[in-house]
Amino acid sequence: MSDLKVAIVGAGSAARLHLQAYRQCPATTVTAICGSNAVRAEEFRHEFGVRAYLSLDEMLDQERPDLVSVTTLEWDHERPVLAALDAGCHVLCEKVMAHSLSLGENMLSAARRANRTLGVNYNYRTVPSHGVIKRALEDGRFGQPALFTAVVHSYLWAHMIDLLRYFFGDPVEVTATMVDDDSRRPRVTTNSATPWMHADAMLYHPSVAASASFRFRDPDFVATLSGSASAPITSFYWSFSLFGTEDALSITGANREKLGGNPGLGLLAAELARLPDFSYPESFDQSILAFVAALRDGKAPPVSGEDGLAAMRLDAAVVRSARERRSVELTGDARS
Repeated sequence: MSDLKVAIVGAGSAARLHLQAYRQCPATTVTAICGSNAVRAEEFRHEFGVRAYLSLDEMLDQERPDLVSVTTLEWDHERPVLAALDAGCHVLCEKVMAHSLSLGENMLSAARRANRTLGVNYNYRTVPSHGVIKRALEDGRFGQPALFTAVVHSYLWAHMIDLLRYFFGDPVEVTATMVDDDSRRPRVTTNSATPWMHADAMLYHPSVAASASFRFRDPDFVATLSGSASAPITSFYWSFSLFGTEDALSITGANREKLGGNPGLGLLAAELARLPDFSYPESFDQSILAFVAALRDGKAPPVSGEDGLAAMRLDAAVVRSARERRSVELTGDARS
């Protein structure tokens, strides 16, 4: 494969992380950025030497990129994803992939029609300790899982939904409850101070507090996830514990600078404690490097559009369970 030409849609903090990561990818060149804010787009042009556009259609027509990163806010993913796929580009979309299940389904269908790769940037799969935990689970080092329990800041809710699937696959049932009070919801995004548009059918992110229990089969065990916007995000992203029949593990106090947190309890903890600290920007570097490597090798992306949609469906099941005050069974391909 020849050098990959990359364009980025969005001109915020996520766009900067994507651009910096692509600069570390062999034979990959970012040529352009498209943003709705002219000042920010010009700042990128001056700082990184890329061409700046305010029109998505013009950028796609003029640049003819091979790959487009969509780094806009969650409710602004659909149009750039569909336009880039229609223009024959591969797409890496920031999470959450779409603002509704129907939009996510449209994106996935468009990628299949275009015969192009659609990936979703769930960057915390690249945290080195998470890879070690996944391999330990696959090797049976925990024995049979009995309980996994996680507490997160609500901005990390969608990421922990994805990590549940990464570690364990898809659950078969969810039972949830939440404080669903619109007057107490966070009003703006953390990074951009943009008024937040809450999805109707998905939790990201919880209004005040939410908790869900997930039932898994083969093996039969339970995972719980709780999240709150009141958690101190400057010092706390998540903590989780895993208890199995042969070993146990706790990860406490993961944050932006130390995504691996502080390992404790069982035999795996000492191995994880020896790993170097791994930061939020590094997670973008590694997830984008992995996506580009898969694309160049003709392999499936580390996190596919199908994965992105499955995570959305699981989150929607949490909301449905909480609002209908009952357990929701999950069946079928990707628990559709």
